[in-house]
Amino acid sequence: MSENRPDAAPEPAGAETRAAATQHGHPQADAGDHETGRRGRHELSADHPRPPTGMTETLRGGRSRLVFGTLAIVLCLVLGVAIVTQVRQTESGDALETARPADLLVLLDSLRQREATLNAEVTELQNTLNALQASGNTDQAAIESAQARLAALSILVGAVGATGPGIRVTIDDPGPGVAPEVMIDVINELRAAGAEAIQINDAQQSVRVGVDTWVVGVPGSLTVDTKTLSPPYLILAIGDPPTLAAAMNIPGGADDSVKRVGARMSVQQADRVDVTALRQPKQHQYAQPGK
Repeated sequence: MSENRPDAAPEPAGAETRAAATQHGHPQADAGDHETGRRGRHELSADHPRPPTGMTETLRGGRSRLVFGTLAIVLCLVLGVAIVTQVRQTESGDALETARPADLLVLLDSLRQREATLNAEVTELQNTLNALQASGNTDQAAIESAQARLAALSILVGAVGATGPGIRVTIDDPGPGVAPEVMIDVINELRAAGAEAIQINDAQQSVRVGVDTWVVGVPGSLTVDTKTLSPPYLILAIGDPPTLAAAMNIPGGADDSVKRVGARMSVQQADRVDVTALRQPKQHQYAQPGK
């Protein structure tokens, strides 16, 4: 049986060339081939890009971490600003809602004392004016000053009606969603804008807002100074019309508070607003006119 042996592998062409060159005494060819082989081992052609070294990988990784770190910082800043904005918009409406009952009682008591002091001053001015007129005093300037002061304080405490320019604020609450703290926000915004007289109406009755006005109840049934009102609400305020109207539309203010609970507010400026509801003076238990 004959043995099949595989053909011997052909020698590389480079080997034959080198052998022929050696036989014919051409050492330069061998040296050239050696140099070419050395370049082949250590240099790359343009078709084969140089592989990344350790330093290159480190730099690329550092840049990637820097980019992602920067993006994370920017996202954190944006989120922080959004949270702070939301907190600022809601903290004024939540202050009374989250206050302790003891703190609310102290606040209400201080307002009642303030109103009692104003009522006492009204009484004192009325007595002074009566005394001046009864004595036949001819100091017209003193009489007019006392009358002006008496009129201003009487309007402030709600003892007399008032007429003047102002705004009419209508709050439609189909939900209903307007809670006591929302109505208090509206009243406080009007006061801060310089409203000199405020009255709240529903379809059946009206309430004159005073120094110690309080609001309780649930959405759809708000009790304002012992009178229960139902939506829609009409709020009359006397003061500078543009200033009062702008106060209602301050971002994060009364209008936003009303919209957050699903209600609607409309503001109409008017050359004449009549506030006719009165507040009954209260008996003074502690306050006495100052001397």
